[in-house]
Amino acid sequence: MTWDAYNRRKSALREVLALADRRRHDTADQLLDAVPDARVAFGDDLALLFDVQMAWYQRLSGELDRTVLEGDSPATVAVEAWVACAAEMPGARALLDAHRDRPELAKAFAKERALLAVSAGISSWHPDLVGQGEHLVSRARQQVEYPSVESMPPLHGGSENRTSAFITRLRNALAA
Repeated sequence: MTWDAYNRRKSALREVLALADRRRHDTADQLLDAVPDARVAFGDDLALLFDVQMAWYQRLSGELDRTVLEGDSPATVAVEAWVACAAEMPGARALLDAHRDRPELAKAFAKERALLAVSAGISSWHPDLVGQGEHLVSRARQQVEYPSVESMPPLHGGSENRTSAFITRLRNALAA
């Protein structure tokens, strides 16, 4: 993948995630069709879902790293990190939850569960590490409060966002 293709893909991912935050019931295919050039950048819904999962995993990993030194028990910190990420990325979480039975994503979800379990203090050698992580996710799902769609920032609210989006589209067009 060239740098231009990479940057186009990341720009499309940001736009898809912003739209997903507002339209949480849309499918990956609907979001690909709604964002200009997203279908070209990703090709299909599976490629989009892999990038959404990676963005989620990176945010979760960062949140776990940031909160690891808080005074609560490691399991509580892991659950709270997942809850915070879900509230920050409600569209991504909705997309991933809608596709959690896809076999192509099973390995990515297992790695997320393992990360949570290890962050909660469970040994990486535990025979059911992923199951322990799934238990933590279940606890987190009971606690998460997703922000209302109305409270989400506008897609292209201020003139800065419009200018930035225009410049991004212009760069992408010139790079093509």
